[in-house]
Amino acid sequence: MTHRILTVALGTLLAAAPMAGCGGGGTTPATLLVAIGLPASTDADTATFIRQGADLAVRELNRAGGVHTGGRTYTLQLRIHDDASDPQRAAANTRAAIAAGAVGVIEDGIGAALSAAGSASAGVPEVVVADGDSGLPAGRRSVFRLGIANDAAATVLGGDISHRAASVAILHDDGGDGRDGARQLEAALATAQVRVTADREVPAALPALDAEVRALLDAHPAAVALWASPAVTSRALQALHAAGSTLPVFSGPAAEDPAVRRVAGAAATEGLSFVASRMTSESDSVSFGQFEHRLAAAEGGPIDAGIRDSEGRELRQPADQALFSYDAVRVLAAALERAGPHPGAGLLAAMTAVGVTSANGDHRGFNPDNHEGVADDDLYIAAIHDMAFAPVRDEPLSATLPAPDEILADFG
Repeated sequence: MTHRILTVALGTLLAAAPMAGCGGGGTTPATLLVAIGLPASTDADTATFIRQGADLAVRELNRAGGVHTGGRTYTLQLRIHDDASDPQRAAANTRAAIAAGAVGVIEDGIGAALSAAGSASAGVPEVVVADGDSGLPAGRRSVFRLGIANDAAATVLGGDISHRAASVAILHDDGGDGRDGARQLEAALATAQVRVTADREVPAALPALDAEVRALLDAHPAAVALWASPAVTSRALQALHAAGSTLPVFSGPAAEDPAVRRVAGAAATEGLSFVASRMTSESDSVSFGQFEHRLAAAEGGPIDAGIRDSEGRELRQPADQALFSYDAVRVLAAALERAGPHPGAGLLAAMTAVGVTSANGDHRGFNPDNHEGVADDDLYIAAIHDMAFAPVRDEPLSATLPAPDEILADFG
């Protein structure tokens, strides 16, 4: 039975995760609480990726004996917090998690800028896995990112655009990630000598973007770049298609989200290029596939993207985004083993002193200078064709990467 991420109910999400850290038998083992902050009620796909990866990491760590630190052995327990894509609510959730004794927070990052002072004071690491805002970890000693940073993504995307278009119009939403992504992309395009004909910000809550897209096209760009949430990216693609535009379209990492293809459809997403992080490591071609199979076994099947190609075949979503939260939990566990079971300055320092083997075979740890956990040179360009995506062949790193098999029936 496949797991359709579009229909994950909030009650199921909240009920399933805490069981991962519970022990059996007659005695209750000592536990360490890890909070998960995700947009369960507003973005089911992102929420599911974060939850799945973190839950698998906790299950595997607990099965292997738990976390050994301070002379004791602990199991990990997850507690899910729904932030509803609201920065204030996300920050309040983090404060509540810290008050409840959480030793770490794995989160989408939407409220990290607001909660960082409190988590730093408490010595509780916040690991952002789904927000690329370049300013998030900067100067915040408790905030770490294991995901794609906007400045790195913009550099890669800007270089790709420069090979295909002399000018580009940018559309972004009014969220922190969208604004920062657009700023970083403008800077990258200036370096690449690509002219920006327009840069329009749209409210994330705006239900239709037809007028905004028409104004963008009136600037006569040779290409369009989008930097927005999956929902806004979908609406922008719909509006571009409705306007009859045939311009090449580029996007930040949000375009990989299967909701973009589900909502915008095959015609509107055909040829869309976006930035992603490599799935397989340079020296290990098998570990990521093994991770996907362990995740599928834990979740009752691979990730059904909820879309079909032109031949009617159901497509699956590769688990590369779940990889980030999986690795984040394991780095946090390694830091706890090094520093002891209690939050504090020692735990924050340990976050940049430890490393683990990623689920894709890479080394995973946080840079002590910028608190980033994904290397800039691991980013590549993918393009959508017939509702599936694959690395492009005309970008240096992308040309070396295998195309994932996204046919759901092929997943054995």
